[in-house]
Amino acid sequence: MASPGIRNLYTTNFSQASSPDAALLAIGNNEGKIALFDLSGVTASQDTGMGERLKGPCKVISAHSDAVYAMVATDAFCISGTTGLIAGRRWSEMQQPQSQAAWTISLECDQANFGTPEVNSLSYDAARGVIYAACGDWRTHVYDLETGKRTQTLEGHDDYVHDVVNSGELVASAGEDGQVLVWDARAGREPRHRLTPHTHSQLARPNQGRFVSSLDLYNDWLVCGGGPKPGVFHLRSLALTTVLPLTKPTIHVTRFTRHAEGGDRGGIVVAGVTPHLYVCSMAGMVTAQLPSSSPCIYTVNVTEKPFTMMTYGGASTKVDVCFNLNYRDHTVSVLEE
Repeated sequence: MASPGIRNLYTTNFSQASSPDAALLAIGNNEGKIALFDLSGVTASQDTGMGERLKGPCKVISAHSDAVYAMVATDAFCISGTTGLIAGRRWSEMQQPQSQAAWTISLECDQANFGTPEVNSLSYDAARGVIYAACGDWRTHVYDLETGKRTQTLEGHDDYVHDVVNSGELVASAGEDGQVLVWDARAGREPRHRLTPHTHSQLARPNQGRFVSSLDLYNDWLVCGGGPKPGVFHLRSLALTTVLPLTKPTIHVTRFTRHAEGGDRGGIVVAGVTPHLYVCSMAGMVTAQLPSSSPCIYTVNVTEKPFTMMTYGGASTKVDVCFNLNYRDHTVSVLEE
């Protein structure tokens, strides 16, 4: 058994989710634990202008026997994904001494070909009451949250699926095979669009592979990156409109920031194997370069209501905190004091 000190050296944070009322922040790591942060003091400080910093975790939950690769929030639940399992915990009960999962969904396994697949990404569709799970069996599974039953499977990738997002009527997935598939959530049998970013000369990074590890949707726009450089596509024309000026080797996070006033003032967050997080404009200009406590960033969470807060982390026990998208305000540990 490794000592706590040695184990801490290898802590990696893979996923985050925050409650819709901005009361709690949950961060999942490679040991199957969820560090829970109470945001009430930060919320109050934003109201009073006192500028209180985020403190250490109020609780650490032993959630899974394997890494918490994915997390997503609904109004009622903090949902986490690991190898072969998806679990939902009520936000209202997570600070209780014996916090247990309110429900679990076991993935159906194809032992002959894939064994037990991991859940690499989760996305919540509030309008349809479903979650999308991007998995290691080359598929994205759709589960009804009311019944816990699988209602659909989105197929088309030729390797494991890294990420899945949904926006409006669209669902998009990104895979190790270098494809980005865009689906109509109402039909879903065949993808509406197939994008292959690595085939664009402006995006290609032959020495880094063609995989696409992250993507995001916003209105008619899609941003993605991985082995290829991060790029922005217009979904109506399928044109590559912007190549983000990042030369770092591997990208793990590409996401739009969604301002409450609309998308015109929004930006794009890009992070990965680099000691910095970058914020870019839709036109491709770097508007901020924020230092990171992690040499590799795997997870970024942005909340904009009732106040703006961005947290990002990865291969470290530290998580960086920003109250806007221009500078790092402070750093907090995911370890219990």
